[in-house]
Amino acid sequence: MSHTAGFYRGVSVEDFDKLLLRRADNVSHTIPPFNDEPLIYKPGTNWSYSNYGYQMVGALIESILHNTYENEMQKMFTQLNMNSTFSERREAIYKHRPQYYHLSNITSGTLVKCDMIDELISYSGYWPAGGLISSAEDILKFGNAMISSYKGTNGFLSQRTVQELWSPETRGMSIPYPLNTSEYAKGWMIVKDPSPFKEVIWHAGDITGVSTTYKLYPAENMVAVAYVNMGGLFVELEEFTIKVANMFKDIL
Repeated sequence: MSHTAGFYRGVSVEDFDKLLLRRADNVSHTIPPFNDEPLIYKPGTNWSYSNYGYQMVGALIESILHNTYENEMQKMFTQLNMNSTFSERREAIYKHRPQYYHLSNITSGTLVKCDMIDELISYSGYWPAGGLISSAEDILKFGNAMISSYKGTNGFLSQRTVQELWSPETRGMSIPYPLNTSEYAKGWMIVKDPSPFKEVIWHAGDITGVSTTYKLYPAENMVAVAYVNMGGLFVELEEFTIKVANMFKDIL
């Protein structure tokens, strides 16, 4: 969960032939194509972001709970009243779902539709690494539930569990830019004392046609989320959420 196991990265543009063009009924079905992939370093000695590592986590969940990852996630979404959050299936129609865009030419700034994202790629079975659809309101609900659990004020997760999830695992390891201002815990980036805040727990993502960033400020009871239906804007969204958080900090 901390991307220190030495797993092959997986579930990227380079893996279309192995993964995304193949439909999987559950997460466990996505594991065999990588059975023979060697580790890229000795576990626990380095950090390298691995989508495949989270596919392994999803397969473990299915094995332990004797249920599909999709069903278990739906239980969580229902518990938190995240009614606009789904495990994406290519054939499904989602109300208010946007189109995806990218710049065909960075210099001219010509905006075009990412015409492959729905017609070609299927995220069915690859939900631990990506492919969940949500709304800003639902993501805020999840962030608030995490902060409340961290402070021991709700029953979503135990306080001890969240403390474990947010305990850095990468001290002394090299994390590449632009993540190198943070330590990585289990699924979350951790920044200590980022003035004027005490702590920021965050994550972000950027794929074809989508950019997102997500920040939790436990001491201030704040959650910030921003996303846009266009790829390549990870850094810009980071700057945006920091500015908005600073504005709210002043009025709390």
